[in-house]
Amino acid sequence: MLTLSRLEAGISSSERENVNLTQLIQEIVADGNFEAQGSGKSVRLEASEDFFIEKADQLALRSACENIIRNAIRHTRPGTAVDVLLRKDQSSLLPQVCLCVRDCGPGVPQEFLVPIFQPFFRVKSTPDPGGPSHTKGNGLGLAIAYEAVRLHKGSIVASNLSPSGLEIEMRIPTSPS
Repeated sequence: MLTLSRLEAGISSSERENVNLTQLIQEIVADGNFEAQGSGKSVRLEASEDFFIEKADQLALRSACENIIRNAIRHTRPGTAVDVLLRKDQSSLLPQVCLCVRDCGPGVPQEFLVPIFQPFFRVKSTPDPGGPSHTKGNGLGLAIAYEAVRLHKGSIVASNLSPSGLEIEMRIPTSPS
């Protein structure tokens, strides 16, 4: 709760520094994959290059990425993988990186794709034939991710995949190459 309050106020939780986002994501994916294997899931990473974020709050970035990836692990069905893609955002005139996290879970009702980033908002899942129903968590993870991304002048959106699953896309300005 304190983390969210600080982020909403625009207060960094640590010294600003240059952060290798690719290395940070590799660490989170390795930890997440280890934990996911215990429930018959996996996490796969595809990163095209090293991306650096200048004057970043590393703790806030780690928290955002960790919340998104762990959320995907929690909701993906056993026997499936969470895909984590880190690539240059070709749609922007300014240099920025796109972190895309895709799960194989039930997705989120269309009307909740924006509110899921609000504090304490939780989606009560309908039972998924391939996995359990979830209502765990306190509803802060995606709100923290949203505020951490906003602190770095980025954006974050959610969309449903076909036939099922959720995709979270996070875009953050990078250092010019």
